[in-house]
Amino acid sequence: MAPETHQEIEIVVSVMAYPAISTRHGEVVCVAGFRHDTLWEPSWVRLFPFRVRDIPPEIRVHKWDVIRLRVRKARSDHRPESFTPDMDSIRVVGHLDTKRNWEARRAFVDPHRGRTMRQVLDQQASEGISLAVVEPGEILDLEVTARSAKELQEARERAEREIAQGDLFSLDDRLPLEPVPFDFHMVLQYPDEDQPKRLKVVDWEINQAYRKYRGDYREPEQEVRKHWLNDVCGPGRDPCFLIGNQHRFPDQWLLLGIVWPKKS
Repeated sequence: MAPETHQEIEIVVSVMAYPAISTRHGEVVCVAGFRHDTLWEPSWVRLFPFRVRDIPPEIRVHKWDVIRLRVRKARSDHRPESFTPDMDSIRVVGHLDTKRNWEARRAFVDPHRGRTMRQVLDQQASEGISLAVVEPGEILDLEVTARSAKELQEARERAEREIAQGDLFSLDDRLPLEPVPFDFHMVLQYPDEDQPKRLKVVDWEINQAYRKYRGDYREPEQEVRKHWLNDVCGPGRDPCFLIGNQHRFPDQWLLLGIVWPKKS
């Protein structure tokens, strides 16, 4: 068998989903971004499995960090953007801020803008892409749906098992992953579709916002809804959505992140 080929790359971490418990990999995060070392062609890269909370806090990776690491092409995930990261090789070498109306971040996002969801689906059918930037069209609502008590209990049990099965010699003092008790879906009217469509939001930021707001508000989920509709996607903004499909269900797309500069 030929040895695995690794390469060192730099990427801008533009999306980071809320952690999930994988039967095979334990607590993992879907992390993706754009190649930083090929600026003339800022192509997408997905890193999986990515264990954010295993990284020491002083070098932990955040959204819009520039990271350098070694990767190899994923074995079991044949989507063209998917790579397996060498977690021990990760180095944070920069960060892109929002100064000058998100100028540094838009340098990577803007070359991908302009497509509707139908165009993304056509490209997925012809080329197999699994990450894209899509124009949201008219944003109608952010639906908030309570998860069932049974679903939340099962999620807690998976999280507790994952911690219990960790390396006993690792000095791992993490708390079990906390399930957020609500699901969030963006409701959109794309310009080339007859009926509104829904996109489930799995962005780290929306779930962290809920956890932040719950200490200050009686209905933190409604504060999340108001912030996303009035500020992130408000009338003075020019948002675009960073989306990705699921490995097992390639026809199901998720909202992984939002870029929301001011309108020009």
